[in-house]
Amino acid sequence: MNIEESQNEIRNIFSTFENPDDKWKFLLKIAKEHGGMDADLKQEKFIVKGCAAKMFLVPECKDGVLHFHMDTEGGENTPLLSRGLGALALKIYNHRKPADILAAKPEFFQEIGLQIGLTPTRANGFASLLKQIYMYAKVYSLVES
Repeated sequence: MNIEESQNEIRNIFSTFENPDDKWKFLLKIAKEHGGMDADLKQEKFIVKGCAAKMFLVPECKDGVLHFHMDTEGGENTPLLSRGLGALALKIYNHRKPADILAAKPEFFQEIGLQIGLTPTRANGFASLLKQIYMYAKVYSLVES
């Protein structure tokens, strides 16, 4: 599945929500399902700056494909909404070529109405996470070329 197909799948899921609270329930569900990451990867240098919750994003590039490990400080226990937002981003950007990430439009999240209802702090944190993903993709695209 490519990025566009992943976006369409998520777009379809969000289009079924009848109640605005359904998107938050979905994010909590994928937060709990997210595998997290090894505690030894949770290092200061991998903290996403700008998130209210302490979120870690670790990049790894193998054979030209970018893999991300993401988790929050409390793992599967807390903060679940931030963890769910991170898990949603990984459903789109994880296991992709850097060039494919850079070609994707982050406006997709606004299109599905994700920003509506987020506190300013969470919206800024999510924007910081996306910025970090794109920055890693840019760096690895330069390394790979």
